[in-house]
Amino acid sequence: MKTNWQDEMTPRERLTAFAAGKPIDRIPCMPLVTDHAYGLAGGPMSQYYHSAALMAQAQINAFETYETDSVGSGPGLFGLAEAIGTKLTFPDDGIPFVCSPAISGYQDLAQLELIDPCRSGRLPIILEALKLVQDAVQERAAVGCSLGGPITTAAAVRGTDNFLRDMYRNPDMVHRLLQYVTDNALLFIDVLCTMGIKPSIAEPTASGTLISDKHFREFAKPYLKQYADRISRHCGSGPFVHICGDTMSILDDMVDAGATVLSLDNQIDLAAAKAKAGHRACLAGNVKPFTLWRGSPQAVAAEVKECLRKAGDSPKGFILSSGCGLPVGTPATNVLAMMDAARHYGKWPIDPAKLA
Repeated sequence: MKTNWQDEMTPRERLTAFAAGKPIDRIPCMPLVTDHAYGLAGGPMSQYYHSAALMAQAQINAFETYETDSVGSGPGLFGLAEAIGTKLTFPDDGIPFVCSPAISGYQDLAQLELIDPCRSGRLPIILEALKLVQDAVQERAAVGCSLGGPITTAAAVRGTDNFLRDMYRNPDMVHRLLQYVTDNALLFIDVLCTMGIKPSIAEPTASGTLISDKHFREFAKPYLKQYADRISRHCGSGPFVHICGDTMSILDDMVDAGATVLSLDNQIDLAAAKAKAGHRACLAGNVKPFTLWRGSPQAVAAEVKECLRKAGDSPKGFILSSGCGLPVGTPATNVLAMMDAARHYGKWPIDPAKLA
């Protein structure tokens, strides 16, 4: 099963032109495939997380099936924490989750050393998988890698409940942990960028659902900026940053921290986000993952049209994406419907009459 549409540009050509403000054939479209690729490939999901060959093949298969503008693999939300010492559980039919944090108290922090990105945890498997993906797609597409942000990683190292309480009870140690986590992330970022892979950042635990704006600015923003500054130093521009939930009140903070692309949850109204931050950063979003998972292809196309109506003309650019990662079990027909709608309604320059 594949699209019947024929693109005029490769994903690499399209994104290169898009970043330079040059003409493109259609709006870039990047549904957040992530772990959905393993469910699409079939078999127990747990096996993919421990095999570079399987991990790479699943992502290549998803790229070839959907012909998206992004392809890659990564350690996921908790891969860095796992490399530090957190234990994960890998279900056969779902995504990994934390079963045992690396530290039980901050006295343990002094015993932790910096990771070796080429030897610690499953990071070597991730790097091997990324190289396999690069070899497969060659010049057609740039390869990316998403990693957990500082708050998400630190919470997985300490345990989320304890970490969130510590923001109130022990802020000095929270900052120590966040800097330790960031120092490790920068080592991994350096390796990725040396391979020609631009990292993106997923930071769901920094959502406004879990922490206040004040705590975001105090605990998340300074360390996100270190991630973004290192990526920008290597790549010439800041990262794609996704934070779940309603981020309207921290959009400016995300840009200040160095995000070049703001990946917006479907809770966000794209028109409001465009008015607030569209002149400062490229926006990405935000077809509902639930619609992609349980809706019809027609419902998916309708949401694509709505996204384009609201943000297709955003001053710093717009990337059509899903509002969060695709749920495991999302029908391929719905992802293809999103891609085909991007090709039809997002043909450049966008025709407003098609979106009526």
